[in-house]
Amino acid sequence: MSWEIIGAIITLTGLRLVWIVKRPVHKDISFYILPGLSNLRKMIRYDPGFSYVPYGLIWYAINVPIVRLGRYNGRFWMAAMALIDSLFLGYSFQLGLTVFFVYVVIGTFQLLRAPWNTTINWLIMLAPISWIFLLVAPIAKFPVGLPIQVWSYTGRAVGHQHNYIYFGLLGTLWLIVCNHLYLLPEIESSIVIGLGVVWCFIFVYAYLERKAGRRESMAKPSAGSVNSSWDELASGHRLRGLP
Repeated sequence: MSWEIIGAIITLTGLRLVWIVKRPVHKDISFYILPGLSNLRKMIRYDPGFSYVPYGLIWYAINVPIVRLGRYNGRFWMAAMALIDSLFLGYSFQLGLTVFFVYVVIGTFQLLRAPWNTTINWLIMLAPISWIFLLVAPIAKFPVGLPIQVWSYTGRAVGHQHNYIYFGLLGTLWLIVCNHLYLLPEIESSIVIGLGVVWCFIFVYAYLERKAGRRESMAKPSAGSVNSSWDELASGHRLRGLP
């Protein structure tokens, strides 16, 4: 590995840490991730009144020690993962410049926007050690090892807001690494370019959808919003978003 790549990894890690320090901690970390990581026994026994983080026991086994080091502080948890991820950035370069570029883009986006997926990225990137990690990664992503009732949270999580983007990026990284190791590495660049074009359209669509949603919400009369909220309270219905 050249000094230029090492310098690039150090610079990127520094920029990531600055973002983590300056930006507010994602609300899903405070409301879902940290309570889940600090109540593993309750997660295993299943408590219907508990807001579950629908990941597998492997995910918890990786993240509990990291979050304990930061004393269950969301910002410290993200910072610790950023430092550990710098090692995986260096490791990804051993798979070639194309895989390194893909990991930089997807890894940075996930770390800053959905940091709970970072450890899934790590499992995918360990595939050169053994193909078994390509199986372990999705097992860790889904609630394997938790009560069967938790699987219903996964279905809601996939369709919640723009979560399909985060699931899709994990799948994209998995596909690129799998192709590099076992399928058609000779057309790797073409596959990455094609997937990049697809993702450009997806992000444009998500942006326009979000912008349209904001306009629609701002256009609703405030009185209508109050009446709608009152009707919801009266009917006893609640909608709860999941990470």
